[in-house]
Order: sequence, then C-alpha cells, then structure tokens
Amino acid sequence: MIPDFLKSPPLGKPWLLYAFLGTSLVLNLTLAFQGDDASTEMAVATAAPAEAVAQVATIAPEAPNVAIPPELVPPLPEPLGVTRRAGTTVFSAPVQGSLSATFQNAPSASPAALSAVYSRLFVWDIDVRRDLHKGDRVDVLFEENEGAEPLVLAARLTLNPGASTERVVDAFRYQAQGDRFASYWSTDGTEVPRRLIDGPLGDYEQITSLLKDRPTHEGMDFKTPIGSDVLAPRAAKVLRVNWNHAANGNCIELRFTDGATAKFLHLNENDVKEGQSVTAGEVIARSGNTGRSTGPHLHYQIEKGGRVVDPVDYHGTLRRKLPAELMADFGKKSAELGAQLETEVATAM
Repeated sequence: MIPDFLKSPPLGKPWLLYAFLGTSLVLNLTLAFQGDDASTEMAVATAAPAEAVAQVATIAPEAPNVAIPPELVPPLPEPLGVTRRAGTTVFSAPVQGSLSATFQNAPSASPAALSAVYSRLFVWDIDVRRDLHKGDRVDVLFEENEGAEPLVLAARLTLNPGASTERVVDAFRYQAQGDRFASYWSTDGTEVPRRLIDGPLGDYEQITSLLKDRPTHEGMDFKTPIGSDVLAPRAAKVLRVNWNHAANGNCIELRFTDGATAKFLHLNENDVKEGQSVTAGEVIARSGNTGRSTGPHLHYQIEKGGRVVDPVDYHGTLRRKLPAELMADFGKKSAELGAQLETEVATAM
C-alpha cells in the first residue's frame, strides 16, 4: 500500500517514489550478479580435473607474464638439416646459389669459416663457383673448437642428386702412419687434396689458399706450425732476404736455374744470406707468423718472365694412395664417420 502523499505529493511529482523504486532496482541487480559469480565459482571448484585444466589453458594466455613450469616448456626444434651427437654436428642442406649462402644457417660460431674449410676439401676437383647448382647437396660432420676454425671430420658433396649424371665426392679425416698431420682421403684410399711435386714443405696441415681462389692473392698458403722446415724446392741462388719487412715479415727470394723466382713469406727465422747458393731440398728457413699474417703459415709465390705463375702449374701435383696395409684401419674409421654422417643425414631429410 503506497501512502497518499506519495501518490499526490505537494509539489506535484512523486520524487520520493522514484527514489524508492530506483534503490530497489539497484539492490536486486547487485544480488543477481553476486549469485551468478557464486555459481560460476562453484562450477569451477566442482569441475572434473580435465575440465579445470582446459579452462585454465583458455584463460592463461590472456594473463601477462605468466611463468610456464620448466617441465612443460617444449624443446626448441633443431634448424633444418642440423643434427648433433657426442660433441659433433652434422649439417646437411641443398645448395642455395653458392656455398657461402648455403652455409649461412649452419649451426657454427662462424658459418663462413665452416664454408671455407669445406670448400678447401673439394677445390682440387670442383670449381665451386662454376660447377655448383641449386639442388646439389652438402653434408658435413664437424666439431667446434673455441678460438679455432671448425674441424671437419667427414664431408660429402653430391652434384645433380638423383640424376643419371649424379656425382658424389667425399672426404674422411685420417692420419696415416708416418704422417705428421692428418689429411683427407676418399673411400678408395686416395688423398683428396693434391700435393706439389718437390714443394717447399715436407709435410703440413693443409693448403688453405690457392692462387685461383682470390685474384688479389699471388701465391699459395700452407697451414703449418711455427718452426716447420722450409725447403728449397730446386737448386737456386738467394736473391733477397727480409725486404718489405712490415708486410712480408722474415722472407726469402730464390732464383731457380730456369730463371723463375720463388718467394717465401712470414718466416720465423732465415738460415741463408743474399748471394748464397742452395741445393734442392736444403733447409733454408723455419716457417712462422711474422709480418702481415693472420695465423701461422707459409706463403709461397712463383714469378717468371715478369708475371705470377701458379705453383700448381709450375711444379705439377700428385695424389697419394694409402698403402695396402693401412686400408683396413682406414676402412674401419672412415666407415664409422660415414655411418654417423649418413644416419644423421637420413634423419634430417
């Protein structure tokens, strides 16, 4: 029952009635919303565990900075074509225009260095700028060494894979009995890199640069430890010693009997003097890292008739074969490397 004064107030409008009705409406709405919240909380509390997880999973992405338990963090996928095992890494990929471009995604501290080391293995038989095509395949098993370039244990280059013209060249690291350093050998026991006939070093780690590699580089670089014996390849006369010392470091220039001159740069110490005659095979110096050098090596350069001559053409080259008595040991070790390379490549493909 509404009092008469509320129906007909003195001022003509039922303001008090309006206030009463408005307050009642607000109270009813508040109670209704509280009831909905309570029922929702009860539903979550009594839901089955799987349903509760599903609801949390739906809500969680909306919450900022929510930590994920470590055991639920999924592992990052390996880059395409990359696998790892026991301290080694296998990189396998189709050629993308050039070797340097192909190796850009290699999991190495220096993909460019890995590309260079890989290229050195096959440069004797393949022009990597002319012979490589998109779709050819590179496979390499290597180790990372802090402060040094990657150590390649096995490598394979497949040209025109799957075609009738397919060609596969491979290289396995192996130290033959009697050799001071390990080299790289193909499956049949043939040494992959060529060696100069009567070269300036009896043994060395690797030829790291050929004349044809860089137009601005006028010689051949041999990677070898400081103190390795440097030999006179042929009978000669010593023309100069230690000129342009800042760039060349300790250096020697010989003139062979056919008029060609040979330069030996970045030496650690010299054993000859200007005007001295030397015989073929005589020790004339010790290799070093002097002058403008990025690491221990011997720079060997030939000039004749006023122009630079490729030492490969001047001396000629040979390829060694492992003796029969070493083939069983080499076969076992190369098979182990090959199995690791092939298994991981098959997994990555």
